[in-house]
Amino acid sequence: MIENKEKNCGKAKVAEVAKAIGERWAKLSAEEKSKFEHQAKEAKEKHLAEQQAFKEANDPLAVLKEKYAGLIPKKPAGAYWIFAQDASERAKAEQVLKDAGEEATHKNITTKLGELWKSMNESEKAIWNDKAKQAVVEHEEKRKIWEATPEFVEFQRVEREQKEMIKEKKAQEKAEQNEAAKEKTPSKRKAPKKDEGSLTSAKKSKVEKPSRAGKDAKPQMPVIADAILKKAQSLGLEAALNNLASRSDIMAKELPPEELLVALQQNEGLVNKTRYAILGA
Repeated sequence: MIENKEKNCGKAKVAEVAKAIGERWAKLSAEEKSKFEHQAKEAKEKHLAEQQAFKEANDPLAVLKEKYAGLIPKKPAGAYWIFAQDASERAKAEQVLKDAGEEATHKNITTKLGELWKSMNESEKAIWNDKAKQAVVEHEEKRKIWEATPEFVEFQRVEREQKEMIKEKKAQEKAEQNEAAKEKTPSKRKAPKKDEGSLTSAKKSKVEKPSRAGKDAKPQMPVIADAILKKAQSLGLEAALNNLASRSDIMAKELPPEELLVALQQNEGLVNKTRYAILGA
């Protein structure tokens, strides 16, 4: 890089630097390369782990969708989509383009398939409509199988929790916005008269206001022991336990994590339901 800058009046040329790095890499032995390859592998694994942790914290439903992709039935395709994906029909469209002297690109083939579909009469489309109906029947069967699995129960619970979290977050943001708006609004109180002011000062000197430090101090989230976390994980309630324990009103109760876990089990693993049960108790 330094040599390249000196050669080009203090400016590095990306193409030349890349070429030089490539040449140096090619000269390295297999043993020397393995060190860098190992570092690259570790960096990639770390990035993927951080990415997964971020997704689990911010969009647990998306994580489950990926995890159970093989179990969750996909939406059945429509008649045209089945027609457009058929290998023989795509081959016909490609041949029509070639006969017309046009290039058989993916875009042109897709356009031609649309034209062929529009030119078909109802009796010609019937075969594809029947296939679409059959796809709906098969999807319904797969859906019933999916909904009978414990994975579906977990999926539904996380979906409800995520919706509740989003709803609560929006309500909290709205409340914060309203509070900020109130603070910005200028006070309409009238200035006290001189005699009232002196009287007020005298009262203040006699009665001191209590410190707000204790009132404003925020409760701290309890440290959850590894044993409790492992138990929660085995029950599929790790995320729910962390969520519940992080709520300010629950932290104020100063309940031990094991009690929170028991409460979650008693309330179907639902954070809000458990929260209401604890606060209402």
